[in-house]
Formats: sequence, C-alpha cells, structure tokens
Amino acid sequence: MRILFQHKIQARAALVVTLLWSTLVIGQEYAKVDATVAFYPEHFATDQALATQIKNDFTNPKEQLLAGYSWLINNVAYDPQEYYTYKFQYRILEERNEKMAETREGIIERTLQQGVAVCEGYALTLERLCELLGIQAYVVRGDTKTQPSDIGRPFDKNHMWMIAIIDEKPMLLDPTWGAGRYNGTFIKSPSYDYFDTPASQFIKSHYPEVFDDAYIDVSLSKEAFSKQPLVIDKRLSINQISPLEGTIKAKSLSKGIIFSLEGITGKKVSYSLDGFEKVTTDFTIDNNTLQCMIATRTKAQSLVIYVDDAPVIGYKIKK
Repeated sequence: MRILFQHKIQARAALVVTLLWSTLVIGQEYAKVDATVAFYPEHFATDQALATQIKNDFTNPKEQLLAGYSWLINNVAYDPQEYYTYKFQYRILEERNEKMAETREGIIERTLQQGVAVCEGYALTLERLCELLGIQAYVVRGDTKTQPSDIGRPFDKNHMWMIAIIDEKPMLLDPTWGAGRYNGTFIKSPSYDYFDTPASQFIKSHYPEVFDDAYIDVSLSKEAFSKQPLVIDKRLSINQISPLEGTIKAKSLSKGIIFSLEGITGKKVSYSLDGFEKVTTDFTIDNNTLQCMIATRTKAQSLVIYVDDAPVIGYKIKK
C-alpha cells in the first residue's frame, strides 16, 4: 500500500512537471507572437492588408491563427451599439442574400477600420483572415452561460465563436470573450483562455446550435446544459460538482445545503447573494474535495461561491 501511494505521488509529480513545462512552452509561443503583433497598426483598411502582414511574419498556420486572434483581442473593443448598425429589409430571397453578404462585408470592414464590434465582428473577421491565410475555419452560433440568471432558461442563439482545423485537429476560439468583458462599459482584458480552449472546458459555457461542433465524446442536451450550475473555475468538471442541479430552492438553502467541489482547494471560502457582500463560511477539504454547508434565509435570486476570493461556481435560487 505504501509503495502504491508513493507511486501515485511520483506519477502526480511527473504530471505536474509536464503540465508546467507545457504551460511554459505555450506561454513562450504566445509571447513570441504577441511581441510581433504589438507593432501592427491599430486599424487596417482591408482584411487582405492584415492577412498579408500576418503571412509576412509567420509561416506556421497555428501562429498565423494566433496572430489574428491576438490582433483582435488587443485592438477591437466590444460595443453593443454595433447590433443596431446593420439592419435591413428585403422583399425576395435573392435580395435578402445580397444584403446579408453586404452586411457581412460591412461588419468585417468596421471591425478592422473602426476597432469596434460585437461577437459577429470578432468571429467573422477571424474567419475571413483564416480564409485568406488558407486555414480551414468556420463560425459557430450557439448559446452561452455567463451569469446565474442564465441557468434553466430556454436555448438562445445569443453568441458567435469560431472553430479552426489545423493538422486535422479542431481548435475552439472565442475572440470576443478573449478581448475582455462588458459591464455597462467594455473592460479590456486580453486573454488566451479562449484560444484553442479544450472542448471539455469550452462546453461548460458554450453550447453550439449543432452539437457536433462541441467536439466532445459525451452527449449533452440543450436542456441539460441549461440546468447545470454556472461553472466559473477551470479546475471544475461537471461530474465533480454537487449539487449538480443549477437551481436550488430558497427553502432548502434556509435549512442548509452541502456544496461539494472536487479538485478545488484553498484557505478561504465565502459566498455572495445577488452579487452583494461576500460572507465567509466554514469548509473542509478531504481527498482533494472541498465541502462547505451554506444555510441562509434569503429572497435573493443567485448564489456564487468563492474560494480565496475568486468566484468558483454559481447557482440560481428559486422560491
């Protein structure tokens, strides 16, 4: 038994070293591309101009894709007013198709020239760059989960992201989320968390209209996705969470609910109701699983649990 335990420790240590080395190599790859793209103009007159710039600097398809993603997340701001820029009416199908094509070109042009976009602008522009660079790619429409109020609602095609295929491997990308976040105003925060995101991680927050575009081995219905908790921490997998139902009853919460999060450790656990002041709570960690019981009477509609002041998971509260 002791030998087996020692073997597990050695194996885990080797895994940690491997992951750290992989992270270092990936970080260096991103830094190399970023350093070059940082000298690019903030605006481009045409998609071809940006594609040519990228092609001149990079020959590797993944680096070319990374360069396009990097330019977008560093130079394009999310602006919801862009939703109202392109509205059109049509009488016949042919006219609709023509106006849709014109709209597509206009969105890409504004993204490059004005540096503002919504998800369409980010995704369509990156798809166009891939087309010009000879990289197989396509835009995906689907639903996303960003806050506890999204739990349990019907499927809604409210977002667009992109999939690229390099060396027969699908890569999931969301340059909109990679650019930052929006809370009444755009908060720029460039991130590579949504570049080549593992499919098992991506599906926690992104559900495609066509499920094959999720690129996961297990089946997950739109309803099941909707009912799950809001998973915020990357370390969490859906099967490592309890309760697994994303909606909890206020009556049950008043009596106390035990929350279990496998793979999560920390020195402090707290929770907030409807985003207000965090309340510290007791917890235990056993077998790499954090457990805490939260008992509170509330009329709030959401609960978010924090570990070391970082949000980990969110639930909707139902009366």
